[in-house]
Formats: sequence, C-alpha cells, structure tokens
Amino acid sequence: MKIAVCIKQVPVSGQVRMDPVTHSLIRNNTEMGMNVADLNALTEAIQLKKQMGGSIDVFTMGVSDAKSVLYTALAMGADEGYLVTDRHFAGGDSLGTAKVLVKALEYTGKYDLVVCGCIASDGATGQVGPMIAQRMDIASVTEVKKISNVESSSLDVHKIWQGKLVHLKLRLPALITVSLGCNTPILPTLRNQMKAKKKVIHEITNEELQIESDAIGLSGAKSMVTETLLIEKTGKRSQMLTGSFDEIADQVLNLIKEAKH
Repeated sequence: MKIAVCIKQVPVSGQVRMDPVTHSLIRNNTEMGMNVADLNALTEAIQLKKQMGGSIDVFTMGVSDAKSVLYTALAMGADEGYLVTDRHFAGGDSLGTAKVLVKALEYTGKYDLVVCGCIASDGATGQVGPMIAQRMDIASVTEVKKISNVESSSLDVHKIWQGKLVHLKLRLPALITVSLGCNTPILPTLRNQMKAKKKVIHEITNEELQIESDAIGLSGAKSMVTETLLIEKTGKRSQMLTGSFDEIADQVLNLIKEAKH
C-alpha cells in the first residue's frame, strides 16, 4: 500500500503573537513542532504499513525550517519526506494549500491512501483534507477514529456522527482525516532521530508543479482573516480530586454546595 501523509508545522508554545496588520502568526523566534492531530495521522499510517507493507511519503508545505517536522516523521517510520516550498505559495488560504498539495501528490506518484490530521492547532479550519480529496476526485471520510478490515482495494473506517459510532467501507484510492487523540503517537528513539537526519528531504517548488501564480498564495486566496481577538479569561479553574469513590463523591458534593453560595 502506498500512503501519503500531509502534515503541518505549527507553534507548540502557548505564547504566540499575531501580526496586527496581516492577522497571521508571527513564527520568528517561536518554538515549532508537528501538529498534534498529524502525529495521530502518521501513527495510523505507520500501523497500516506494518499490516499491509508498502511505503509512506510525508508532505509539508512551508519554509525551509519546516524540514524539522519531516525529520521527525522519518524518525517515526516514514520512508520519504517532501518539503513543498516556494514564495508563490506564501499567504495562501485553505483552498490554495489544497491546490498546491494536490499538485505535489500528483507530481510524486499515485497513492492508495492519503492521510491527514482532522484539524490544525493554528488555523483550526479542518478544510484542507476534504479539499484535497475533492480536487483529486476521490472519496473521503473525516475524523476517523479507527481503521479495520484493511484490504488491497478497500478499508473500513469508524467515526462518530451525530453521537453514534458509524462504520463505513471505503474504496481505495481515498483520503481520510484522523481524529485527534485516536491513538498513542509513536515516539521516535534517539537512534532513529539520528538516522533520520542523514536522509535527504526532497524539495518541490512551483518550478516542478507549474501552478499559475494568481491561483495560489495571497493573490489566489478566496478568504482572508480580517480580525483576531483574544479569548477573555473566564476565571474557571480545575482541581484534581483524590481518594476513594465515596470520598471523591463527597468532595464533588461539597464543591457544588460552595458554588451555589
């Protein structure tokens, strides 16, 4: 099975700053890492590879620094890493990102399955995965919690829909977005991290993809952020309760009584 996984580099610190003019994240001097849902997506892909054999290619779109998440993916168990980078891609929206990633996927070959995280922690739109599937004209299922009954031409996926667990059979080729926290992400060993650093990260630019510049990046964006607001603090706090079930129940009851007063 040939699998492609799309991942994103995002800020991992809560101390992020926004540009007051462009309303985009200021990434300079900000600690970056792989989007958490993408860790789940890559782990799911690696489990499929162990079961079915094949290969995993990982793609990310960004600047040169984004290679770091590709090295992490290689250390986890991916086979090849592709950095999709070009100044023409900068400032694009979800649709522009999907256009570029589709061209990159088509450039490197045909895939049986494309796997994405269900949502990115910075933009949180959840749009890129389904947009990729739509532009590739393949079936897709979002927020998959479990994969089963994997065959060469199909697999079964499970997701929550309207409060119920739904079981679907998905014919390949297809795309899935993986639910946040659906598995325990693989932690790469130090040895695998060192081995990954020796691998070549392939770069794909618009010279290879040949996308019209006015269809991507800031000039091709169909949507834009017009305002960003800080979330007001609610004053809510959490408290860890310990003890036996009866003791915890008494503590909860006392907290409810205190809240009423």
